[in-house]
Amino acid sequence: MADIKGETIALAALFQCCAQISRVANTGYMDEHAAAAVVRGLLVTNPQSVEDIYSPGRLMTGFKQLVDSFDRTMGNKTSETIAITQNALKIIALEVNISRNGEIFNRMGSEIDRLSTNILANEPNYLDASPEIILDNNYIKDFSSLYQSLISPNFQKLIIYGEEQYLSNPVNQDRIRALLLSGIRAVVLWRQLGGRRRFLFFRRKAIVECARRGATSGILN
Repeated sequence: MADIKGETIALAALFQCCAQISRVANTGYMDEHAAAAVVRGLLVTNPQSVEDIYSPGRLMTGFKQLVDSFDRTMGNKTSETIAITQNALKIIALEVNISRNGEIFNRMGSEIDRLSTNILANEPNYLDASPEIILDNNYIKDFSSLYQSLISPNFQKLIIYGEEQYLSNPVNQDRIRALLLSGIRAVVLWRQLGGRRRFLFFRRKAIVECARRGATSGILN
């Protein structure tokens, strides 16, 4: 039986990542609370539940974006919504390719474990810290370097569209790579919960209804 609640949380995390990628690429800024909620998930390596990785109350941006992207009853999609949806689908495809490459997938897990050990040794309360600490430039650079050294050379690069003045900024480049890595983490979770692109057609309505509740209250029943 499909875990609609779990899948919706994981997809909301993915879409929250993509919404922040778009924001950085087009404005040079990001919603730090929204970004921290998904970047934090990278270091939750032994969760007891989906909510241990992503608190639904901190994914309201992602739930709203998921509704905007998936709800077919809504009118014409904005260009931003289309771009965010396309990036989400690209990250899903990228994760599939990574998961098929056992060596890279295992290396990615090992590198994330290493970063987790190092970051938590330096900041023991990282998982409960403020967005300012979670998004510290040094930690974001660590996540970015992992993506740049392991994912970029081995798979087709994802092209992120935006304003050149922001995309050329090294700080923004690190933020985007860290958010891409966070998006991959969300897709890994989604697939572990039984999510597949071929099932989205049948589960779309239930996922949208669940995401709409999350976007309204941050609470899923």
